[in-house]
Amino acid sequence: MAAPTFTQAAHVALVVRDMAASVAWYERVMGFEQASERREGPPEAGHPRQLIRHPGSGLVLGIHEPYERSNDRFDPQRTGLDHLAVTVADHPALEEWIAHLEAQGVEHSSVRDAGYAEFVSFADPDGIAWEVWLPTS
Repeated sequence: MAAPTFTQAAHVALVVRDMAASVAWYERVMGFEQASERREGPPEAGHPRQLIRHPGSGLVLGIHEPYERSNDRFDPQRTGLDHLAVTVADHPALEEWIAHLEAQGVEHSSVRDAGYAEFVSFADPDGIAWEVWLPTS
C-alpha cells in the first residue's frame, strides 16, 4: 500500500528562549513577516506561540517559547532537527545572501560545495542552524 500524500508543508515550529527577540531576528535577517499576534497554545502545550510567514516562499514558522524551558541553545548533535535549508535560484542570489548576512552582522560559513549543491550555513539567536542552498545538479 502506498503512503498517503500531502500538498505542502504547513509550518515548522521552533522552540526558542526569547520569542520577541527571535521574531525580530527572523523579520530582520530572513525577511519573515508577522502572520499572527502572540497567542496562547492549548493548555497542555504549556507555551505561547507566534506565527511568522516568509512572503516570497510562503514558509510559515511557529515561534514557541515554553514557560518551562531549558534555556539551552540548539545542538544539532542531539536527536531531532539538524538544520533548515532554503533554496536560491542562482549564484548571484547566493552572493546576495552572503552580503545581507554580513550587513546584518550574522556569522556564516564560507560557500561550501557538497557536490550536488553549494551552500552557506548560519544560525539564529538560539543556534538553530540554517542553510541558503543552491542545487548544482
